[in-house]
Amino acid sequence: MATLDSEQRIAHIRAKRWVDYPHAARTLRRLEEIYVQPRSERMENLLLIGQSGMGKTMLVRKFERYSSVVLKGTGTFRLQPVVVMLMPHDPIAPRFFLQLLKAVGVPPMDTFEGSAPRETTVLRVMKDLQTKVIVIDELNSVLAASPRQQRQFLQLLRWLSNELRVALVGVGVPETRHALLSDDQLRSRFMHLELPAWEEGADFTRFVTHLIWSLPLRAPSPIDSARVMQLLVGRTGGITLGVCKAIERAAIAAIRSGSERVDYSGLQDHDVWDGLEAPIAAGRSRQRDGRR
Repeated sequence: MATLDSEQRIAHIRAKRWVDYPHAARTLRRLEEIYVQPRSERMENLLLIGQSGMGKTMLVRKFERYSSVVLKGTGTFRLQPVVVMLMPHDPIAPRFFLQLLKAVGVPPMDTFEGSAPRETTVLRVMKDLQTKVIVIDELNSVLAASPRQQRQFLQLLRWLSNELRVALVGVGVPETRHALLSDDQLRSRFMHLELPAWEEGADFTRFVTHLIWSLPLRAPSPIDSARVMQLLVGRTGGITLGVCKAIERAAIAAIRSGSERVDYSGLQDHDVWDGLEAPIAAGRSRQRDGRR
């Protein structure tokens, strides 16, 4: 890749990439445990929480890709043992069912009789696709509903899990755990797993180093120093998206300037940090701990 011209290399830098790290590997292991459990009337579920920008959606999409099954015969049919859907902004059954069917490619509701897909249609489609896990991204959207709507939605989730004998994975910000407090039965079935913000240390240095290795620069980048790690954690609050964006911008600037490397000086450029602010909650937490 490093032999390509500048614009081709910049396009490669801007493309999404996967860089493994311990918390990601741990999360994928837990998702695999959820996936391989035998079907039962009381499925074990998972609540994956973390601040916005920590890479939760990328993790569940990776899990979804590795779990897909393609059957080939007279035609090609793709089973979907893992379905990743986006939580609707209005947590009522019709909207939820529409989002669920949209996630598996079923045509919009004008193909159904009435104003919304029937429960029987949803159950049939999920059974035909042999769905084992339903991942609900942005589950924290349920917190915007009234207490009554929240209770009704949680009852819907419990019914869906029991009826299909599928596992549920909720994904959202830390406040999402409050959405489960009002339903004792559902809460007891969820294991909580958090993607914490980065802190300085060997794991973070290794992550940044592997990220740099994935970029098509033509010179070594001296980034494994304490001051570089302090700069990245301090300016981003340890949020993965901010770290990756800053390094990508510094790498693009290095290609255009001809330096061909990311270093401490390049990461101090104001253009690298334009619009990248550490989350307030993360910044306050670090101040309470005495770290800047």
